[in-house]
Amino acid sequence: MVFNSVDFLIFFCVVFALYFFVPNRFKWLFLLAASYFFYASFRPEYLILIIVPTIIVYFISLKISRIKPTPESHSRRKWLLIAGLVSALAALLVFRYTDFVGSSLFSLAGLFVRDLTYHPVDFIFPIGLSFYSFKMVSYLVDVYNENAPAEKHLGYFALYVSSFPQILAGPIDRAVKFIPELKKKVNFDVERIVSGFRLAVWGVFKKLVIADRLAMFVDEVFASPEHQGINLIFAAYFYAFQIYCDFSGYSDIAIGISRILGFKSMLNFDFPNFSKSLTDFWKRWHISLSTWLRDYLFLPIAYAVMRPIKTPKLYHIKAETWGYVTGMFITMFLGGLWHGPGWSFVIWGILHGIYLIVGYTTKKARKKFVKKIKLNKIPWLRHFISVFITFNLVSFAWIFFRAGSFEKAFTYIKYIQLEPSRQGAVYLMYNLIMVVIFILLEILYKNRAKIKFFQEIPAVVKIAGFALFICLIIIFSVDTSNEFIYFQF
Repeated sequence: MVFNSVDFLIFFCVVFALYFFVPNRFKWLFLLAASYFFYASFRPEYLILIIVPTIIVYFISLKISRIKPTPESHSRRKWLLIAGLVSALAALLVFRYTDFVGSSLFSLAGLFVRDLTYHPVDFIFPIGLSFYSFKMVSYLVDVYNENAPAEKHLGYFALYVSSFPQILAGPIDRAVKFIPELKKKVNFDVERIVSGFRLAVWGVFKKLVIADRLAMFVDEVFASPEHQGINLIFAAYFYAFQIYCDFSGYSDIAIGISRILGFKSMLNFDFPNFSKSLTDFWKRWHISLSTWLRDYLFLPIAYAVMRPIKTPKLYHIKAETWGYVTGMFITMFLGGLWHGPGWSFVIWGILHGIYLIVGYTTKKARKKFVKKIKLNKIPWLRHFISVFITFNLVSFAWIFFRAGSFEKAFTYIKYIQLEPSRQGAVYLMYNLIMVVIFILLEILYKNRAKIKFFQEIPAVVKIAGFALFICLIIIFSVDTSNEFIYFQF
């Protein structure tokens, strides 16, 4: 019952029709039941994997919060935290990484012992497991660090973990902000509901009209890269927009649905394909995950590296640089591994780690170079060059992400040429035009409140235009059966 299915449309219509008739004090129970029903629609046994760790993490967090942090209680609190983290991550580690670790170890052992064969367990990876596991981890760490109070109501905590708009692919909202949203009184607010519905429809447009259409070209080129010529370059560019429209489309639907139900969810994407640096890209791409990685991986690792360094420099390198380089490399390595149990995903993460490290360590040199060639006096050209370079670096890394294996990625890169291809020339132009139109539409959508013309359009005309937009989505949508890309993560 994915968002772009008729089953989900029926499910949400029923939830919406009943939700505002339920008394406020019981809304949490209604939504929790709806969320569990939604998750069980994929496989009923999935409920065990979310309910059991939710209960364990709930009680452990309460226990941690009742023990005041003192030197004497440090060890006890730490072991409780470790127990909670193991409970939150156990299913993710077992279901997602058993075969990856097993096959990698057997491949390594095969260098020394002949005739070793690994037989995959072939676990079915539970949908959404990565996302709600990360929610519980951030909650536990925040309670442990006293950055958030332990939630005393099991129902509200369970709803935070399993809220059906977010359970499949985020956003990974923090408990300290989202649980209060679940507790506030919700009324039938037409303006809020219309705003949420409009955002959700925009997300459906991104997914069904743009992402799924681009996928047809991208899938064909990646499947047979031989003799594709310049199509290989455009397929990499198109994939950058495909995965953006696919995942940001899901996020828009999730945030829109949450808004309809009265909850404010965090922004997850902010025009990442127009970033002027890799640091800027990660501030705009999958914001809930990038900030999660920053707060719960990068910063603790960086501080742990810097703490033992008692002098300003170590081997003529600043302590801050040691912390940044080490923390960033490990964070992006694990971030890549989180996206998929395969070395091609790890390479994708490492590439971004290298990009960020090089950007950090060359910051001063680049500023000097820009001043030397007087590019700082032409801001628009400097901005364009920055965006162009960043987009190409990101698109190159996406090749490893999309290919799924070393061999396929290197084969793809090997065949890249600037020669025009006779295959799919018309379809290539169609996709280019579609991407340009999408960019213009998104700029208009994002800045609609600032454009005076849109404010002066009569309400009747707006309603008619929106209805026409929905009709166009139905007409131009490709295939409503295509799952969102990030469901596999």
